[in-house]
Amino acid sequence: MLQEYQNSISLLTQVVDKDLYIQLIQQLNKDFGLVSLDIVFDTESAPMALKNRLQETVKNLLLNDSEGYYNLLYRIDVSEATLKNINTSNMDDYSEEVTFLILKRIWQKVYYKNKFSS
Repeated sequence: MLQEYQNSISLLTQVVDKDLYIQLIQQLNKDFGLVSLDIVFDTESAPMALKNRLQETVKNLLLNDSEGYYNLLYRIDVSEATLKNINTSNMDDYSEEVTFLILKRIWQKVYYKNKFSS
């Protein structure tokens, strides 16, 4: 059963514990590819490295490619209302929260795909 997570690290720990980490990265890569963002996450990367690279990518998109950023969030299905609830003006904190929302939504996709396809 999906639970509420406090941050990206607690979420990724759960994903690793359920042996679905590689599938999460594959889904992330698929969604990035579907919006023509030429970014590939390595399935061999450690959870903290994945989180940091995704956060860096989100921050870069926010600063340099707002269209790509919004297309990605739309594709992944991160709600606009949730984004509006992020209460910070600090770019690092904001990109960290968005990273968490992305990972949470990707995790939901992977979890339910595995739960109902077995």
